[in-house]
Formats: sequence, structure tokens, C-alpha cells
Amino acid sequence: MTALRTVKPAEDTTTFFRSPAMGWVLYIDAFSMGEIQSFPEARDYWAMQDGNAEMASIFYLRVPWSIMEPEEGRYAWEEDENYRLMIRMALDRGLKLAFRVYVDSKDAFVQATPRYVFDAGAKGFANDDERPNFLTPYVHDPVFQRKLANFVQAFAAEYDDPAIVDFIDAQGLGWWGEMHGLDYLTDDQGRQVFEWLTNMYGDSFRRVLLGAQYGEGNFPIALQDWALREKGYVIRRDSFGSPVWFGRSHKDKLLPLWPRVPIFAENCYHGFKWRGEWYQEDGFHTLRDMMRQVVADAEELHANTLDLRYPQDASLWLREAPDLVRDFALRCGYRLVPTDVEYPASVVGSGSYKIRHAWKNAGFGVLPNHNPNWKRKYKPAFALLEPETGSVAYQLTDVAEPSDWIYGHAYAYETPASFDGVSAGEYRFATAIVNRDNGGAPEIRLAIEGERTAEGWHILGTITVD
Repeated sequence: MTALRTVKPAEDTTTFFRSPAMGWVLYIDAFSMGEIQSFPEARDYWAMQDGNAEMASIFYLRVPWSIMEPEEGRYAWEEDENYRLMIRMALDRGLKLAFRVYVDSKDAFVQATPRYVFDAGAKGFANDDERPNFLTPYVHDPVFQRKLANFVQAFAAEYDDPAIVDFIDAQGLGWWGEMHGLDYLTDDQGRQVFEWLTNMYGDSFRRVLLGAQYGEGNFPIALQDWALREKGYVIRRDSFGSPVWFGRSHKDKLLPLWPRVPIFAENCYHGFKWRGEWYQEDGFHTLRDMMRQVVADAEELHANTLDLRYPQDASLWLREAPDLVRDFALRCGYRLVPTDVEYPASVVGSGSYKIRHAWKNAGFGVLPNHNPNWKRKYKPAFALLEPETGSVAYQLTDVAEPSDWIYGHAYAYETPASFDGVSAGEYRFATAIVNRDNGGAPEIRLAIEGERTAEGWHILGTITVD
């Protein structure tokens, strides 16, 4: 009879680490506000933001199309040295990227849609009284749609890469890119625009997550649900914390969609340095009171992400509510824990065995592994590692689905194992969440104590192969 070993790894509840598609988000938000009147110089930006980046996971650029493509076919990621440095410095800090490219000039510090689009014949209008020379395109205009489609195709060629990009806000029309202010569209025009936009991004970005601004606005909920259901969009929802724009009725519309649809959250309030009256008028006596409600909303709605935003706001978050920042960083999204693993102490290469294992998610969000752009690429795996080199002598990737794991539940599995072809000897037995799209390499860190190899395998014990 085969002797069995049972391991109950101790949960790590205190270590912050980054995982894909979750965590606090730092911003470049290219709208005119206070001191923010231009796209920042990279070194100046990171000098202000570095102290805030330690608890962040994502760097989000919400920028006008005209910054990304100032002239037709000339892209910031190829020619703008400051932009390129900004991106490189974010990646050097261990942050993933996210983007919203918007086309509407309202409140923007530059005309959002490039001049060449109008020169080519696209029709536009002015919608910012302070900047009457800035044009905004009619989004049903065929010239505008053709030019934007060309840009998105090039944009995807550069950034449809989950190794560096967590998500794309795949809309960007209307005021602030939030799909508002499009009242001029008829119902038929609105449907055409929404379906064109959704399909365009969906056909271009096949590997990274795509976000949709979800809620009341110019487009029917039925169309928005179609994007979530049929096209695999995740929910990008602003207004967290607001009793006005994110009350009980708004929450009740989102909750039934989770966990099938992950939720990426954004605070209603920003520009604290310049707009303190905003949250005060909504009933919050102090900045911390507002921040507490924002985080509470994020937990109730199972959010994977939340914004620290630009340096001025992020610094105030860390000054006024460092405990809230840390709490969200440690509990948002997913935090995966193998609670019990039972495995044979010794095996014969030709024998048949079972590995029994149980898991939980200590985060209040979800690993969006079921999203069609991720194609269930993350799986739990077990390995025999060479004791001297740590190289993998044997690997078993399980069929268990970690996107099923939600807070408060346990998930148990029994996995057949055979060790044919493994040389005799003693090996270290290890587990990890691996990425099948990356050669089965460990990628998502587990929230357990104990030894973890440089490659990302968590050591559980030893197995002898006879």
C-alpha cells in the first residue's frame, strides 16, 4: 500500500504581490484639471508617482487618439520618445499596462481626434466652450470610422500582448470616453456605431481583456449585455463610492452579472487637490470617509481593480488611508490558496496514483480565466523538480478551472497521475498556477508561506521514484 503525505500550506495573508488583471491602478488621465494641462514628462511623472507605485499593479493611460497618432500612420509607440520612456519606466516598475484611447474633445487639453481625420473629410463639431477650436467627430461618420479602425488595428499589433497589457477600454467614444453625450445618434445609428465599435476592437484584440463602460447612457442595456455575453467584454464601471451615481439600484444591476463578468472599478471622485467640494457635497465629511465608501463599494461589487489615479490623488490615498490601500491590495481580485494536498510519498514509474488537492480564493473578485481572450490558459499544476538544479523532471497540469473559485467556498479535486519515464531518485514535489500559453510556466503566485523557487514553483515536500 502506497504511503501518502498530506500538506496543509499556511496561508500568506500579509504579502503583497502582483497578479494579472487585478489591483490598484495608477493613471495618466489626459484631461484638463488643475496642474494637469499636458501629457507629462516621463521622468517628472515617475518622480511624483514612485512612492505610490509600491502597492499598485497596473498603469492606465487614458489619452486622446491624437497623442497616440498625431499624424496618419505615425504612432507614439514608434516615434514619441517621451511616451516610449513613460511606458518603459512603468514596465520597469513591474506594472502591467491598460489603455483608453478617446476621441471626444470635451475637457481635453488637446483636440482628441487627429487633425488628419477631419482633413480627410470626417464631419465634426465643437463641444467645449473653453476650447471652441477643438473638433469632435460625429461617430457615425464613415470617414471617422474608417480612420479609427486603421488606428485600432495598428494599436492591437503593438499592444495585444498579455505579457505587458492587462486590459483595453475598448470603447472611448463620447465625453471622457465614457459613451455619454451622443444624443445626436438615432436608434439605428446608435446600434450601428455600438456594434461596429465592439466588433472592431474584438476582432483586433484577441489575447488581452477588453472592457466596456457599462450602465445607463446613450446605448441600450441590451446592446451592452450583448458585448458582455457574446464578445467577452469585462465591465469597466466608474462612480464607485457615489451615493448619487452608484446607489443601490445601480449595484443591483451589476451584481447578478458577477462572477461570469469581472468588474473593473473606478472611483467617482478624483482631483481631490482641486475639487474637495465634490465629495463633500455628496455627504462625505472627510476625504477618508469618501475613500472608505469607495473601497466598501469595490468589495461589495467584487471588483478586481480600483484607481489610485494620478500622482496628486494617489499621494492623498497613501497619506489619508494607507490601511484601506493595503487592505484592498491584499483582498481584491483573486488570491489563490491550495488548502490541502495529498500525494504519494514514493512511486513506481509504471504505477497509477492520485493527487488529491483542495483550493480556495481568498480574494473577493475572480480570476477571469474563462474570458474568451484568455481561453482558460491558467491551470493548477504539480511538478517533480530536480533537487540540485530545480529543473522540472515531470509536470502534471490539472483540468481544474480556477475561474470557478470564489470567496467563501472550497474546491476539491482528485487527479490521476502516472510517472512513466521519470528516472529513479528523490525529487521535490511542487505546485503552481501555470500559463499554458507560455509553455506551462508558473505565472500566478499562490498566497501561501514556505519556499518558492525562482521559477515560481511552491515546494510542498518530496517524492521518491523507485
